[in-house]
Amino acid sequence: MLDNRKCVSSDGSDSRSSGEASFQRAARLRSVTIVLGAAIAVAVLGFASRAGAKPAADDAAGEQTYKSNCVVCHAADGTGSATGKALKAPDLHSDVVQKMTVAQMEAQVSDGKNNMPPFKNTLSKEQIEGVVAYVRDTFGKKK
Repeated sequence: MLDNRKCVSSDGSDSRSSGEASFQRAARLRSVTIVLGAAIAVAVLGFASRAGAKPAADDAAGEQTYKSNCVVCHAADGTGSATGKALKAPDLHSDVVQKMTVAQMEAQVSDGKNNMPPFKNTLSKEQIEGVVAYVRDTFGKKK
């Protein structure tokens, strides 16, 4: 009797199964292509979103350094505490402070100036950079 589920050609090969195998390979190739394309898209979007943004951890670290070391004289809002005003600590919103370059601000935090103590032995270079970035971002002139 003839088996309808399987057709065998005269050379003994199974024509239906080779067609199905080709179809399955094509389906797998499509799946792999879709997954690979999605992975590339996620990677590109991830890198693009980080290109212009600072890491949040650095912002938080700069803020924490400010709160731990600077608030005593400069106050939380940067205008100066009573102690800071008595020591003539400048308002961090002022043009005098905001016109300073990053390098000048880092040097002042590191080496101190006038009544401001040096922090080079207390804070790491990264902490000084972080607190300067925090001061510029938080108290700088908004345009």
